Amino acid sequence: MTDKFDRRQAKTKQALRKALMDLIEENGMEGLTVTNISARADVNRGTFYLHYRDVQDMMSQLKTEILEAVNLLMQQVDIYELRKYAAREEPYPGMVHMIEELERHGDFLKIILGPKGDPAFPITLKALITKHIWGKMLSHQAMKELLVPAEYLLAYTTSANFSILTHWIESGMKQTPTEVAHILMRIIYHGPMHALNLD
Repeated sequence: MTDKFDRRQAKTKQALRKALMDLIEENGMEGLTVTNISARADVNRGTFYLHYRDVQDMMSQLKTEILEAVNLLMQQVDIYELRKYAAREEPYPGMVHMIEELERHGDFLKIILGPKGDPAFPITLKALITKHIWGKMLSHQAMKELLVPAEYLLAYTTSANFSILTHWIESGMKQTPTEVAHILMRIIYHGPMHALNLD
């Protein structure tokens, strides 16, 4: 009985989330209400309130779920292991796991990162990734031997990686997470000029 109830609850929550995404895609963030989300999901307002306090709480839960997952996965990235995989031109498993998590939330991310989404969210997500990359750079023993100032390296690395992931999401996630990780690894390790494969 409990399993059946849990499945029904999960199905209802999924319907509410889809309704939210559809409405944002159609009309943007403005005008979102409990009433129109519930109506689109074909549930009553009381059912909505079983899951969320209001629309802001719903949005907050969805964004927090993504940020917490990315935060946890970024903590597990080992810069030395990443370099070993990059040298062998193999996707780093930690990166694959993070991209898989983004793929799991792909429908929501495509909407929220898009022109009708929440302009604050990509800033927050990018800042989180920047914090972790910076922390790993600071822990790197060869920081004093960098060929360019650390803040420029950080700005380039973060922006480039974030732009690739954003493009992948916005273009429909046609490549698998492993393929995207491979693309990132090649550009990170060899740089964009090498990726051009010029004669």
